Amino acid sequence: MPSTSPSANAGMMPACRRAAAVLVTVMLAACATLTGKDPGARSPGVIMDDRGIESAARRALGSAGDALGGSAIGVDSFNGVVLLTGQVADESHKREAQRIVEPLRRVRRIHNEIVVGPADTLVSRANDRLLETRARGALVGSEAVNADRVKIIVRNGEVFLMGLVHREMGDAAAEVASRAHGVQRVVKVFEYVEPVAEGEEDEAK
Repeated sequence: MPSTSPSANAGMMPACRRAAAVLVTVMLAACATLTGKDPGARSPGVIMDDRGIESAARRALGSAGDALGGSAIGVDSFNGVVLLTGQVADESHKREAQRIVEPLRRVRRIHNEIVVGPADTLVSRANDRLLETRARGALVGSEAVNADRVKIIVRNGEVFLMGLVHREMGDAAAEVASRAHGVQRVVKVFEYVEPVAEGEEDEAK
């Protein structure tokens, strides 16, 4: 990915560049398994479960050794929904990675976004970190998005958005993230929940 100074594009990004990122909806699911009045908030127990899933999956994938050809695979979990990213040598490795993670405890669903191709480089990883910072900043600055409810993962210029949000917020988050300079594609990996009514918010306080 070519390196571009943010300051050179801050004030005059062409409309075609701003619309260049492709928005992709990976999952349109509701029925989040949460407790409490706020359907968009994970309980401390669920947060710990997600961390446990990520750790267990990374250990299992790391132990696979030759079965995955030494592939570098990213694992992120949100409310038991697991996102797999990274690069592998062929389709069999992609399938094997999913087969390893699927039976792990607390895993509810897997989105396999692993691609077949060469491993990412130090430069591409650095660009991804910069892009994640830009996308996060854009979400924080948006009045239409509660940035604390959106988890951002960036791989090779592609932005993956996870979280428990209502549909309007999910669409807004994807639109805002797509305008960050350097984004090639935005993939929504959300679980959709119903927004909390005003009366219910008052009861929760």
